[in-house]
Amino acid sequence: MEMWIVWSALLCIGLFWLIKKLSVWIGESYHNKAVHLVILTRNSQHSIEWMIRSYHFWNGAKGKKGAMTCIDTGSTDDTLLILERLKQRYPELEVIRFGPVDGEDAIHEWLQNQDQNREKLIVLDLREPEADRENERHPA
Repeated sequence: MEMWIVWSALLCIGLFWLIKKLSVWIGESYHNKAVHLVILTRNSQHSIEWMIRSYHFWNGAKGKKGAMTCIDTGSTDDTLLILERLKQRYPELEVIRFGPVDGEDAIHEWLQNQDQNREKLIVLDLREPEADRENERHPA
């Protein structure tokens, strides 16, 4: 009579082990394995700090060390000051500055070089559109 309890316990342990192995195998094949966050900025002082802090926290919670690169294309607000302050706190943060004129070509070339290194990237574009910037400066 007690034998069915032993067999039930063994069956439960076996099923638990099988489900755990399957979830690990499926998780490895479907989860994003990007380890490098690239943020494109221009006048992004309101959102850049939150993005960097949350990405750093998320990687820390998962036990990963992810690289971060912020590419600035000519900010005129406090974005660069915020990035320099965050760079002191997060050593994995790299700040690259491009001018607004040559920015698109330089960004494209930089991303192609990273792609050749086979590094998986997440690219976030936080740049303010040109039309919105003109409307803010010249309200009509």
